[in-house]
Amino acid sequence: MKKLSAAIIMAALCMAGPALAHTDLVKSIPAADSTGPAPKALVLTFSGKVVPAFTRFDLARGNGMKIALTTIIAADGKVITCTPKQSLAAGSYKLTWHAASAADGHRTDGSFSFGIK
Repeated sequence: MKKLSAAIIMAALCMAGPALAHTDLVKSIPAADSTGPAPKALVLTFSGKVVPAFTRFDLARGNGMKIALTTIIAADGKVITCTPKQSLAAGSYKLTWHAASAADGHRTDGSFSFGIK
């Protein structure tokens, strides 16, 4: 009976594996909580491939005014370049993102702030 229970637990863990493959933001340029010159583009690197149709990025100034972005997803599906359609002025900004994992379809959300001198 103990062997059967162990086998059932192991089988359940093996089936749950793909569901744990959420895509998370692992690196950004500019880095979270950094302050520096205005970037020409924001570059985001995720832990896994994202599904473009279910992935979104929103950039807003500290006062809430949204900045339009052009988004390009690299061939590997992990690196996303977001280019603002206007120059970024000095101040604080917040990038909010929603990414759907190509591995399991689950959506992850996050945000980070950065400043421009």
